[in-house]
Amino acid sequence: MNLNTYDSQLQVSVSPEGEVMTLQDDRFPWAERKVKTVRLAKLYQKAGYPEYSQKAATCSTWLQYGVSADGSKQLSAANFCQLRLCPLCIARRAKRAAYKLSQVLDLVEGEHGAMFLFLTLTVRNVPGEALGDTLGELVRAWNRLTKHRQFERSVKGWFRAIEITRNPKDGTYHPHIHAILAVPPGYFTRGEGLYIEQSEWVDRWQKALRADYRPLVSIQTAKAKGEYVGGRAAAVEAAKYAVKDSDYIDDRLSEAEAVRIVTDYTEALHRRRLTAYGGWLKTAAKALEAEDLEDGDLVHVDDTVREDVAELIETYNWHFGAGDYVLMARQVNPLKFQRG
Repeated sequence: MNLNTYDSQLQVSVSPEGEVMTLQDDRFPWAERKVKTVRLAKLYQKAGYPEYSQKAATCSTWLQYGVSADGSKQLSAANFCQLRLCPLCIARRAKRAAYKLSQVLDLVEGEHGAMFLFLTLTVRNVPGEALGDTLGELVRAWNRLTKHRQFERSVKGWFRAIEITRNPKDGTYHPHIHAILAVPPGYFTRGEGLYIEQSEWVDRWQKALRADYRPLVSIQTAKAKGEYVGGRAAAVEAAKYAVKDSDYIDDRLSEAEAVRIVTDYTEALHRRRLTAYGGWLKTAAKALEAEDLEDGDLVHVDDTVREDVAELIETYNWHFGAGDYVLMARQVNPLKFQRG
């Protein structure tokens, strides 16, 4: 596959000084992420996934922006591949998830006066061939945990996300759950019978996991710089995507090792849901149309400006030779006239 196919077709725009005009967007590192997708495309090809390779190579080769009167830009269209391992889509998905999840938590906080706890539940590291089965068991164990009587009494809503990290020393994987728990205002009040000790969380998770060892469990309030700050801090922390692209796109890895990691993640994550809501948070997510944080729109991740207010439309294409996005066209926004 020739990744430079598009270069010969581009008629780039230049400034009055004769310089090629490239994309300037401080809100998102487009070029840095796009370079990584090209590397991923090569790894997919080596791993025997030609269709994924093509999708990664052509991901976000075209971006369209609305430009307001003050010069600020907002993405209005793009061609995303939506692959689970795409570095560009991972970053956009995490940005969208944080925005949507913060809306959900703010609504729950406002309606119920809820406080939020971070709960991290772990299992022992596993080799690549056991990763998929372990992810399935994690979800089943979580479902068993949420049916415990004390959990149902103390926790009125929850968001659950799976994250996977890799140990570079032995090549094993560490899948674990990050959860946001919505608890009522009296959770920490003595005598209410709602508070669950950390040791009890360990007991309950071990039982739900049906493990013959004591798993590591962490529970803490949603804090930033030592102060309780509520839903938004919880959203940013929990919205991290399941995998980090640095696990397989790293100059320190041999190509064979990187290909093996891509294969392990691709097989384990295939058709697997990694997030879920329950209770108050599920109700709020449905009301806000924020139920799907994995496969939704990656263009409008945190919109602040209406598209029909934009003065201009700018179109950028990825130029493989230049390793950057270059301006292809600039025109007056037709939606502005339709609105007028």
